Amino acid sequence: MNQRELQRRETRRTLAEHALRLFSMNGFDETTVEEIVAAAGVSQRTFFLHFATKSAAAFPDHEERVRDFIDRLGDGQSVGNPLLHLCEVLSSGLDTDSPTRRTRYQLLAQVSALRDEDARTDRDYEEVVAAFLVQAWGESTEARLRAHAIANAALGVCRASLIGWGEDGIDPREVCFEILHRMIGSPFDAPLHSLQ
Repeated sequence: MNQRELQRRETRRTLAEHALRLFSMNGFDETTVEEIVAAAGVSQRTFFLHFATKSAAAFPDHEERVRDFIDRLGDGQSVGNPLLHLCEVLSSGLDTDSPTRRTRYQLLAQVSALRDEDARTDRDYEEVVAAFLVQAWGESTEARLRAHAIANAALGVCRASLIGWGEDGIDPREVCFEILHRMIGSPFDAPLHSLQ
């Protein structure tokens, strides 16, 4: 990674930290982009080079996380049990080391604009999950239907687990794995009767 990319990441991280701190202290609606850039020591132009909206500032590493997720998930055709692999990859990727991420999930319960942004970013993960499962199962109507249904449900479980971590301090990795395993373990091994 070159110096310019490192500086870009650092600027995004700094803007996000200040945005989340101000959202927590003053409220999302009450916090302005002007206040965020003043706290970060950059211009509004710099803010909008990095983020399209104020709510997007709460998700500074989204693109990096999606790329990392794609790498960890791998190729659907090379995995023996794609559903178990998906459960493991999704649950193990729930990062609890970031204080800014915890702040973001604490705010999600209160701020509809952040919930909307979170749902928008989750669609990127859903597409990756669905593509992975279609690779594993093939291109039939049933395979595509299952892949998209599981992708949607699985990301909902991840989101709920992270919100539970933000609000109640639960271990999102353990909860996410257990719920996903119960939901998509064995029942999806049998054909869908409704499509026969």
